[in-house]
Amino acid sequence: MRKPPFSLRQSLRAQLAVAAAVLVLCIVALSGIGIAIRIDHRDRTAVDEQLTVRAERVLKDLDRMLGPDGQNKVGPKAPPPRGDTYGDLLDGSESLVRIITNGEMQVQRGAIPVRDLPIPEGDGFSNVSVNAQPWRSLVLASATQAGTRLQVVQTLVPVNDRLASNERLVAMVTVLATLVAAVAGSLVGRLVLNPLARLASGAVKIAYDPDPGHRLPAMSSPAEVAALSTTLNGMLDRLGSNVEMTRRFNADVGHELRTPLSVLGTYLESMLTNPTLTADVRAASLSAMSAQHRRMVSLLDGLQTLARADAGALPVSAEIEVGTLVDECVRQAVRRHLDITYTFGDTSGDAVTAGWRDGLRLAIDNLLDNAALHGRCSGRVDVSVGLLAEHILVTVTDDGPGIPPEHRERVRARFARGERTRSRGSGLGLALVEQQVRLHGGALDLAESQPHGLVASITLRRS
Repeated sequence: MRKPPFSLRQSLRAQLAVAAAVLVLCIVALSGIGIAIRIDHRDRTAVDEQLTVRAERVLKDLDRMLGPDGQNKVGPKAPPPRGDTYGDLLDGSESLVRIITNGEMQVQRGAIPVRDLPIPEGDGFSNVSVNAQPWRSLVLASATQAGTRLQVVQTLVPVNDRLASNERLVAMVTVLATLVAAVAGSLVGRLVLNPLARLASGAVKIAYDPDPGHRLPAMSSPAEVAALSTTLNGMLDRLGSNVEMTRRFNADVGHELRTPLSVLGTYLESMLTNPTLTADVRAASLSAMSAQHRRMVSLLDGLQTLARADAGALPVSAEIEVGTLVDECVRQAVRRHLDITYTFGDTSGDAVTAGWRDGLRLAIDNLLDNAALHGRCSGRVDVSVGLLAEHILVTVTDDGPGIPPEHRERVRARFARGERTRSRGSGLGLALVEQQVRLHGGALDLAESQPHGLVASITLRRS
């Protein structure tokens, strides 16, 4: 058995695994980045609050710091102001306090940078570089001493280190979660797609195995795959039935055409090999050949009608007055069967149905012809049109031997004939009737007539 050109399990499993991995990657990465940004924002806000508290404390002691005692204590090892409320993040971190008067630095305490910091131009918060590291600066003007400003500078190294640590943590968690999601997606995909893989294997076996009886394996779960399996097996059943019906149909067509063609060939050969045939014999041969020709034309016309209807090649639907149509069909049947007495009764009024006039006429003509061919010689055919609830009822009753109940389904088939018919017709009459009636939303019923004969009834939807 050949293998499919692709592996359903592998391809869909890979797609599920990639989809799960990408989804988790996006969710975890975006969530982690958002959390890291939020934490960093909180840390930097805390630094600004710390600088504000320190600046306010220094401003209260501004006079003392500018005095002789304060200036003598300026140096890199001077302790920072007490009361640091920033918490564990900035405990022990470096800070710098500068007092600037009229653009010149007067006092500088804390972590003295290797290179002098430039004099700040404006007030407020800003980022500066101290000893090639990022620091946060706050400049406030003194409210008591004109021209004096206070600058408090705090290192941002702990904040940046924490941000970098959080970013590394987010990256590791994202990678780990993505790998776990990919593996989980592959495992779940294998579990979920296993029924589909079984269906695919069954389909490959059907495709390359001549046995028409093979079917896809029945599934019980999941519900969607079980429904798919049931639907596909039903489709295979219908296809198998159609294929078998087509085979029988083709065989029957070949058989039906073979007989008249053989008869035609016999007559032609006889006429060619016996040029001295009398006029009467020649006329009889030509009449027989003409009959066989009409039989073949009738057969091909019936097959063409069946094929068109099976293919759905139908004209536009229109309203048909059933009583008038049946009356026309009866009048034509009288001319075709001169030895048959036809009676017609119509109690339907002006009832109409929606459909195709030619198709419905074909169905009624076949019922009338079947009644004449299967009834008694010089017999009687009763035709009536009436109403039955929301339907229009057309009945054709003959006085022949009828059809036994066990044979009534068989005679509906294509190329089926009655056992005691007086004519070798095409055997498509009732098949055409049932097809056309079904296309009009109706039904064909065969029943026994009293005291003998057959009642063929068709019901049509009333518009």
